[in-house]
Amino acid sequence: MTVATKALSTYCDTADINFKIDTADTTTFTAAWKTYIAGLAGATLTLSGDYDPTVTNGPASVFIAQFALNQAGTVTAVIFYPAGNNAGQGTSHTFNALVTDYKEASKTNTAVRFDVTLLVTGVDTVAQL
Repeated sequence: MTVATKALSTYCDTADINFKIDTADTTTFTAAWKTYIAGLAGATLTLSGDYDPTVTNGPASVFIAQFALNQAGTVTAVIFYPAGNNAGQGTSHTFNALVTDYKEASKTNTAVRFDVTLLVTGVDTVAQL
């Protein structure tokens, strides 16, 4: 996967993309069951892995730099390959996102970890590899 043109797959051990469709309740007073209509689609991508403090290409440098860019109105380009990026290994997701959460966690008996959530803004283009 790449985030803001930086390859981050070597730092991540977990990647979850979650799609959600908004719904609107259309149930009438006399209905026995609720009814709905589908609304807009949205998604988030959550990444986790081992922290790397490398100033130029580690996850911390990528995501912290995106905070200021996102606040200034620039979206973050993302390409996500759920099954790897070799031909015949599934699909790619290409989208723009905003970094909404970034966390670094330290414990005495484990490696330092990072977690980040990217909120998809606009279309997620899915392509077969």
